[in-house]
Amino acid sequence: MRPIGLIALITLLVACSSEQQEGEGAAQQHPVDMVVYTSQPATRADSSFLAEPTVPVGKSIGVYAYYHDNSTWAADDAAEPKRTVPNFMRNQQAVNPGSDQPYTYSPLKYWPNEEEDKLSFIAYYPYSNGTADDGSEHDIETTGITPLMHDLGALIEYGSGLPPFRFAVKDNVKEQVDFLVSDLIPDLPHSRALEPNPSDPFNNLTITDRVRFYFWHALSKVEFRVVIDESIRRHVSYFTLNSIGITNIYNEAHLTPAYDSGTGNTSLVWSDHRDSHKTDYACKTTEAYLLLPQELRNDAMLNISYDLTFESEGTVYVYDGSGNPVAVDEYLYGNHDVSIQLNTLKISGSEDPLDEWLPNHHYVYTIRLCANRIEFTGQVAEWGEIIWQPI
Repeated sequence: MRPIGLIALITLLVACSSEQQEGEGAAQQHPVDMVVYTSQPATRADSSFLAEPTVPVGKSIGVYAYYHDNSTWAADDAAEPKRTVPNFMRNQQAVNPGSDQPYTYSPLKYWPNEEEDKLSFIAYYPYSNGTADDGSEHDIETTGITPLMHDLGALIEYGSGLPPFRFAVKDNVKEQVDFLVSDLIPDLPHSRALEPNPSDPFNNLTITDRVRFYFWHALSKVEFRVVIDESIRRHVSYFTLNSIGITNIYNEAHLTPAYDSGTGNTSLVWSDHRDSHKTDYACKTTEAYLLLPQELRNDAMLNISYDLTFESEGTVYVYDGSGNPVAVDEYLYGNHDVSIQLNTLKISGSEDPLDEWLPNHHYVYTIRLCANRIEFTGQVAEWGEIIWQPI
């Protein structure tokens, strides 16, 4: 299923020529420069933008680039064996220096000399250097991201195609990483049209324009809300949410981007969810959780424990030490624990069950406490859209 909503816009400034830096034409060569826009197009062809934070200053993206020798992405990907190998850039770290300056990376790369030769690009954030734990901010232990095509050994093992990743969600919400993956930008040639075509922002760029990386959230954003129904709200003196949590949630899996040459769409495919990689999350209604996209199995549960104190207006009695009834102003309706299968909850305004979390989707679960029942609903929206307001 195609993700909804864009997160950010990252660009490469491109000009001409290949990695050959010697001999005739060397003075015409220009490096591939990278720069980031903190903007979100409403659609890929739309020129109106909504501001949204993206790669922080000093942080890095990882870039993969593919060289097509007198060919295209589609032709190389259909070949036997496939020729879509990241032989131009492979997990190239590029750092955001800030102030709209080009991203810094080394060694510099140059465009192919031949008009028939092309380059394709894809990127992800945050950059991970592929080491288990070297003490840096870019290692697997910090990012949770294991790039599986980051060195020659992995390249031999995984062969060709778009770069796969192994990703593990952090248990602590404060450490959870917003894993982003871009669309594939295919078949960029040495020279392009003098005037860009706004309806085709990927390929029809001028020679000095920047190659735009549109990023998607690879994870699912999940939030929880607890509200007291209006029918009993005026009778409630106190409400205590003792705990809320979810159990048996997959927290590690394999991500492989997939590109459809017919539609031009890049999708994010999660697989290899293992029962050995399940965990429980103690949640708060004040925080959003970045969790693994997954099918919600029958053992994935939402659990809530709460106390309610009601005004009694003197109609409720307790017994004193002598066994005499005494009218009270309040009474506690407490120690209530409720569990429900996540995959049985309905999407708000629909009879369809919310039985799967998808990449780049924002889910808000609302637990409504009523007089004689508890209602659960789920809402889905584009990531970044506000879809819940206090009632």
